[in-house]
Amino acid sequence: MKKIFKIFSILALTSLLFSCANGLDERNDRVYEKSAGSRTLVEESAQNTTINVHVLYAPGDSLVAWSWAKYSSGDANYKCDKWDNKGTEGLIFTKGENQFDLTYKVDNTVDLGILFVSSEGQTDDIIISKAELTEGKHFYFIYGQKDIYDSATECKGLKNASIVSKDGNTLNLVVFGCKSATKDSFTVTDKTGAELTIASVNATDTSAKITLTDGDVSKRPYSVTLKDSDTVSANISSDLIDELELKYTGDDLGVKISGSSATFKVWAPSASKVSILFYDSVSDIGTYKALTVAAKANGGTDEVELLGEPSGTEEMTADTKTGVWSYELSSIGSKKYYKYQIEVDGKTLYVCDINAKVCAPDSIAAQIVDINDSSATPSGWGEYENPFKGSTYNDAVIYEMHIRDWSRATEKDSTGKFKDFASDEVIAHLKDLGVTHVQILPMFDYAQVNADENYNWGYNPYHYNVPEGRYVDYSSDKDGTAAVKQLREMIQKLHDNGISVIMDVVYNHTSGTTTGSLYDSTVPGYFYRLNADGSYINGSGCGNEVATNHSMVKKYVIDSLKHWMNDYHINGFRFDLMGCLESETMKEIYDELYKIDPKVMVYGEPWTGGTSGVVDGASAAVSGSSGNGVGAFDDDFRDAIKGAEFGGFNIGQIQSANSDSGIVKGLIGESGSNNRNSTGFTGLALHYAECHDNFTLYDKLVYSLDITNTKKLDSTGNVAKSWPASVSEEQIDLIKKQNKLAAAYIFLSQGTPFINGGQEFMRTKKGDPDSYAPDTKGGIKWTSRYNGGTYVDATDIDDVNSIDLSFKTKYADVYNTYKGLISLRKSSTAFTAGTSSTAKTLSKGVTLYNAKSDSEEYEVIFNASENDYVLTDVSIEGNLGLGIKDYEVSFGRKGKRVTISEETGEVTTASEESVVSTVPAKSFVILKK
Repeated sequence: MKKIFKIFSILALTSLLFSCANGLDERNDRVYEKSAGSRTLVEESAQNTTINVHVLYAPGDSLVAWSWAKYSSGDANYKCDKWDNKGTEGLIFTKGENQFDLTYKVDNTVDLGILFVSSEGQTDDIIISKAELTEGKHFYFIYGQKDIYDSATECKGLKNASIVSKDGNTLNLVVFGCKSATKDSFTVTDKTGAELTIASVNATDTSAKITLTDGDVSKRPYSVTLKDSDTVSANISSDLIDELELKYTGDDLGVKISGSSATFKVWAPSASKVSILFYDSVSDIGTYKALTVAAKANGGTDEVELLGEPSGTEEMTADTKTGVWSYELSSIGSKKYYKYQIEVDGKTLYVCDINAKVCAPDSIAAQIVDINDSSATPSGWGEYENPFKGSTYNDAVIYEMHIRDWSRATEKDSTGKFKDFASDEVIAHLKDLGVTHVQILPMFDYAQVNADENYNWGYNPYHYNVPEGRYVDYSSDKDGTAAVKQLREMIQKLHDNGISVIMDVVYNHTSGTTTGSLYDSTVPGYFYRLNADGSYINGSGCGNEVATNHSMVKKYVIDSLKHWMNDYHINGFRFDLMGCLESETMKEIYDELYKIDPKVMVYGEPWTGGTSGVVDGASAAVSGSSGNGVGAFDDDFRDAIKGAEFGGFNIGQIQSANSDSGIVKGLIGESGSNNRNSTGFTGLALHYAECHDNFTLYDKLVYSLDITNTKKLDSTGNVAKSWPASVSEEQIDLIKKQNKLAAAYIFLSQGTPFINGGQEFMRTKKGDPDSYAPDTKGGIKWTSRYNGGTYVDATDIDDVNSIDLSFKTKYADVYNTYKGLISLRKSSTAFTAGTSSTAKTLSKGVTLYNAKSDSEEYEVIFNASENDYVLTDVSIEGNLGLGIKDYEVSFGRKGKRVTISEETGEVTTASEESVVSTVPAKSFVILKK
């Protein structure tokens, strides 16, 4: 399976949307392109003010700036088609004695954007306010930092320090212009005020290392002073956290309310100081700076506008043995929201509690409320429940859905709401089809603010423990309990109708890092896998990779999953890019969730999105200590059915590619070359032909009609021709047969069947292969629903994704075939028992499959070839003695014929045996033995 999605990662202080996606292969060769999108070079705007830019401490002998005029509307055209991150184009600096210098003209009526490109790559965006753009103004920067200084002298000095050895005797300093510093240049004291003895100092022009003789890490944080200059606080580096076993085993992180009092706890072992900020109203909690708000984006936790107007500020108390900071509030009173002011690595950050369960919109602040308060609880909400009656994964039928796509099935202009999703019509459809589980694309809070109504699949996590606010109908007071209650109401309605709920979770990466991440802002560097040089490992393909090998990160993920089960009654989890998590971590996750519900389903994508830093990643299914274990999508069977998604436009068995060996293995639940499931439990193989990624099955089959031409279009697999305006009736008839055949492979095989919502009625996305966001795909220019808050005269991306339930009538024969196959599967253990089944190839494209359990046996003959297949098996019954004529010889397969009505979906088994001698092209025949 391929995961392609648009991650809207809004760098702090910029309104520019950066794509974090363009291709994922489950065989670990997912390729991403990061595009700066569209901006306008400063030279092309009004040029009326000359400014001077100076950059100190940049690496190499050359430096280039990219700069753009930042208009309030948020639109811009940035000419960077040939930009290769090495500075071959752009504004070229002059190298001075100790700095790089650049003078150029800008438009002083708008804010100015700038970033720097050296031989080591590019820096983050920096925005200079238009108020600062005065004639002849000099701006000084330290390369790699966002701070703006007025002089080169201000760029010098001590900026940050951290303890990097377990004994507390080694400190690393970020200090500029002090390469001649000695041990007499610094003073170090511990938290008691006692001065520590400096044994040596090794300094460069940008850093220093201090070695002490009498350090004590338990007496942190230290104070480090560059004499006659700066003083900074030094706490432990993230690398030391696990080594020092700074972990917390309690389950009370976040806010715990007892009567009228409350206790707050946050795990922030590397912080030098943590304060808690209280707010009485959502209007006081602050927001991002004006530029970020104008961009409708999540900004950085360092934006001072997030301070807001607190009604109280209190220092928290640190426990140096666990790394937990706590505060006890004796009386909640009028206090309704809170956030933490964390001082770490020389920065002051305003951070929403990552352990909060209820938050204000956009997770700007956490709410002081019990998640089980009456305001957050629907009528009839009780203990955890799971409607699933099966005993193994094989008994499940999983149906993938997206909140917005299905909200618009019944509410045409819905931007996607929990209430719209669980409409009576949608529920009736699910029940009629017969699915046991719905798998819903991400519903947690992701990095797209509520004000931005553009389409998004949601694979850009921001806060893992709260519902996505864009799916909520907020009242005027924006109370966070509305999100909790409405999501619970949706789940409750599904449960009341016998449908279990699986949540698509993305614990492999977050939308951003540093101040763009609540997690990096709470414990810098700890929540992510880092390279030796401190850069972020990119196994997700989205700029970072969550470090589940760290003890408190693993605890956080497991606690978060338990929260979704206990507090929302979620019945299972589909892991995005599960290959970025350790196999042992996935086993531990399943074992912990099994304790809550033995019927819980856990499965995921057994691949990564890039080169991962994980050791022993979950690239296959994992057995649990009890129960089923962790399932994995079987991309080998998918590829055999309809063709792989990469390496060009590929076809499979249903398009006559004769992928016979892959079909045989998939039918009996055996793994292909990728070895996705060697556990012995066939249900841990997720069998599918379509998911939210890539072409819908219908669209791929349309393109497959012209396979000779299609193969020549684009070797990457992205079909670059316009979507066909029409398809002939004869071609539609072929596609329907191919679709039904794919369904038969999936629902009758030994595994766990999975389909994408709409697959059963030939859902189309009009040739758009990756509909996570607007772009040019399939030869069509797709646009956002909104552009600057107004509708645009172009093709709406919602037109691609929204569900059209009228297709159930248009392609009723396909729908009823799916319905009948699901009913047949659920009626017999022969298709779920697993190990006794056999399959073999009779001819190219023709497979004989025997599905068998202790009580029943079925035989299925699949004919994916382009010609009718005549069964030549000889069946002999009776006494063949000379002169005795009570025997019968017949050609074909014998059994009770099982038929599925294409008018009603009803499954009928003949009362008498008959002989099937011919299987029509692109069809299948089912016999009960």
